[in-house]
Amino acid sequence: MNLLVKSTFILSFLLVASGCGTIHVNAHSNQDGQNLDSVFGGIEVGKNAKVGNVSSVNGGIDIDSGATVLNVETVNGGIEIGNDVNIENAETVNGGIEAGSGLTAKGHLETVNGEINIQQNGFVGGSVTTVNGDIEISKSEIVKNIETVNGDVTLKDGTLLNGDIVIGTSSGWFSNWGGKKLVITIDASSQVKGTIHLHKKVDLKIDESASIGNIKKYYLDE
Repeated sequence: MNLLVKSTFILSFLLVASGCGTIHVNAHSNQDGQNLDSVFGGIEVGKNAKVGNVSSVNGGIDIDSGATVLNVETVNGGIEIGNDVNIENAETVNGGIEAGSGLTAKGHLETVNGEINIQQNGFVGGSVTTVNGDIEISKSEIVKNIETVNGDVTLKDGTLLNGDIVIGTSSGWFSNWGGKKLVITIDASSQVKGTIHLHKKVDLKIDESASIGNIKKYYLDE
């Protein structure tokens, strides 16, 4: 479900939803398959704990090192992920996603207004997507695409992207967010197997030793 549609849907049910205050899951707790939901408050999953889906409307989600979680979703709040964490997907509307080393995400990472940062030895089986926010990935593998409208993209320290980089466009509020020219940075040790799709002008800071696919421009040069 589209994140903006999802947020509207969730907020429309605030009066009947339950859950206030921060929810804590103790370290090493095994609640595998048990879902955690909060409306007015964050969720903290302790070290090496196992839970099901984790969802908040107004609050951040913190997942400590070694934990195993299914889907991680929040509307208003960031998602902090420790080292060696296993998840399915992570989504937020207003907040960033910060992942420590050794992340394993079977699906995608997605945010509307926020950055996505993945530290070394990460693996994402789907795509990494923002609308308004930078994407920085270090020494990790992304199976599908990296997509953004208004955010810089940085691949470094041996990052492998099997899919494409897509710099898109949008109209209205998200058009030319912040008024800056975007930058794609790829260092010598990183690789893009797919195509770099540019729907607007960006600065390309791609090391001459980097391995990349084709670059396609969908705009007219002035």
